[in-house]
Amino acid sequence: MITHEHAARIYYDATDAGGVVYHAAYLVLAEQARTEALREAGLPHAAMIAEHGVSFMVRRLEMEYWRPARLDDLIAIRTRSVGASAATVTLEQRFWRNDTPLAALSVVLACVKASGAPARIPPRWRAALMA
Repeated sequence: MITHEHAARIYYDATDAGGVVYHAAYLVLAEQARTEALREAGLPHAAMIAEHGVSFMVRRLEMEYWRPARLDDLIAIRTRSVGASAATVTLEQRFWRNDTPLAALSVVLACVKASGAPARIPPRWRAALMA
């Protein structure tokens, strides 16, 4: 099972005129955190593509916002796998500022071939992602 914490600084380009993180910027931060979680587990996206010709794409995403992140905040994005099937993996990601929860995201990633057709998650990735 993958569990990972990624630190991120909030920069001006991710905020609105009031210095509050724009809702879509959370998706970029979440993607970066997922990429780093796989990389730290020794399972980078580039290796999955090079070795197996498959990659992950977002199939479903649900997000809830509780408190805003703001310009210059240092936040933590905690990623953990909560389940996997032959071709999909479900991850939970939580955004924190110190001990304050900011938002939560649940994402289902589908493993696909370059054509977009569904594919099985390669065994090494699936084993690491199993909850």
